[in-house]
Amino acid sequence: MSFFSDFKKMAFMYDHEDVSRWDLKPLYNDERAWDANYETLLKQGFDAVVKFRGLLAQDPANLEASLDAFFNFNEMLEKLYTYAHLLSDGDIGDQQNLIRINQARSLYSDFDANTSWMRSEILRIPNLRPEGKYARYLQRILENRPHTLNEDEEKILSLCGVTQRSSSLFNILNNVELKFEDAIDKENKSHPLTLASYQNLVKSSDRQLRRSAFTNLFSSFDKVKMTLSENYYQKVLENEFYRKVRKFDSSMEAALFGNEIPSSVYLNLLSTVEKEENLKQLHRYVAWKGRVLGVDQVHAYDLYAEPYEDVEMNFTLEEAMDLVLESIRPLGDEYVAIATKGLKEERWVDWYERPGKRSGAYSSGYYKSHPYILMNFTGSIRDLFTLAHELGHSMHSYYSNKHQPYPYASYTIFVAEVASTFHEEMLFDLLMKKINDPKIRQFYLHYKAEAIRATLHRQTLFANFEKTAHSYVENKGVLTADYICGVFNELYRKYYGERFVIDPLLGVEALRIPHFYSSFYVYQYAIGVSASLALHTNLKNDPILGQKKYLEFISSGSSKTPIDILKDANVDVRDPSTIQKALDAFKHLVDQLDT
Repeated sequence: MSFFSDFKKMAFMYDHEDVSRWDLKPLYNDERAWDANYETLLKQGFDAVVKFRGLLAQDPANLEASLDAFFNFNEMLEKLYTYAHLLSDGDIGDQQNLIRINQARSLYSDFDANTSWMRSEILRIPNLRPEGKYARYLQRILENRPHTLNEDEEKILSLCGVTQRSSSLFNILNNVELKFEDAIDKENKSHPLTLASYQNLVKSSDRQLRRSAFTNLFSSFDKVKMTLSENYYQKVLENEFYRKVRKFDSSMEAALFGNEIPSSVYLNLLSTVEKEENLKQLHRYVAWKGRVLGVDQVHAYDLYAEPYEDVEMNFTLEEAMDLVLESIRPLGDEYVAIATKGLKEERWVDWYERPGKRSGAYSSGYYKSHPYILMNFTGSIRDLFTLAHELGHSMHSYYSNKHQPYPYASYTIFVAEVASTFHEEMLFDLLMKKINDPKIRQFYLHYKAEAIRATLHRQTLFANFEKTAHSYVENKGVLTADYICGVFNELYRKYYGERFVIDPLLGVEALRIPHFYSSFYVYQYAIGVSASLALHTNLKNDPILGQKKYLEFISSGSSKTPIDILKDANVDVRDPSTIQKALDAFKHLVDQLDT
């Protein structure tokens, strides 16, 4: 049964709505309701907060009331923005959707500008003792003292938010305007090429098809590499501007400070992954991949190829949901029931690719709504694991929203990637238990090795690139297409070894990574997979304590620092051995494959 027919059966449950798309009614009943709420907030203005200006030091009650008003309005803005971005991501080409998301961003920017005085005024309160329901929030403000400006300067800086459009420009170019020629297989048949279909085409056993998909996709990016490189340079300059104004030594330090992560964690990741012995295992994996594919030199389009072509692994939507739900049973009946309701009844997910829809996958949501998951489901094993990954994010949000007050319900990206990859670990564990066929076992071992390579090694390579690019600009360098592509090529050469070929178009990959517009984000994938492996080991070693610690972890929001939250779950990401154990797990997989 195809996954499309699954939804034909389910349609009666929803009065023939398109149940393959998420239900946005928990946010707003329709676009008109959003428009009305936007106009209300616009007219209402920020007086509820601004009226406390100059009064915060007079009475602790004023401080608490001002923060109540601040977070109340921020929550309303979050709802407004969440609906707008979900609507826009469903159809990026719709001009009205674009208007709404820009209206929401503009209102956010105005709110920031009109409340920018608060931190400076709070810092002027004599002998402020962080206590009560806002204790941690106030403590963070005190910790920001060296990086906080005076009120007028903060207001000017907040207005700069309207200039940060490099991400939006990339998003439109990447998802709407760039078109790709069809990929051609060895029998001269055409295959439609999109950002989503590329992921499957480069897994094909047909090398001609893989090469064609790679060449056609990367050629399209190569044609606009000057635009993309300038756009990314502007993003790095934005970061450089903010780190100077905020008095940080580097853009990396500035980015990590917001998540309360010391630079040593980032640098420890790079140094551990890039140890000679650890990279040697990656080189060994590349050599093994070449042998099983029957090629002397491994190209970028060979890395993702499926060597076990006779193992058919496609899943209907129902099968994918059921496998993911079965895999999370060790986390308890309540956990499974919530996830089941979300996937099968409450329409948390927008499932399929369509013209104008954002590529990739993510989890989003608002404090008082259920989570939302964007997918581009095609039935592949990658999609199966992506569903597990994004559901991990969503369950993290669900539990944090349930157990934390609004100011502490959101969590940092740093811990977010732990929860998502933890779900992937549980799914892999289930799949390995279900198989008896040695060939299928090899298939899954290869898939897992690829997942670690793509998450731990590849994302650390990306993290090295970001550090290098920002350091170059900090030292007065100018990012050009040649420089960016050159740095990327050298990193590929270092990571993948002598058997790997640096294709002329390969460096363009640096210009097509959406996460580079969320600077110093990708390293968290590598940390996340390392921490999730440790959490999963703890769960297997002690199921009762492991379940308890994990549920406490995803219920913590931002009530403590990310490092302390993980430490409470018995995982220390400051310890190099946490990263090394993940690399050892990769070596163990290669040992099993390379026999």
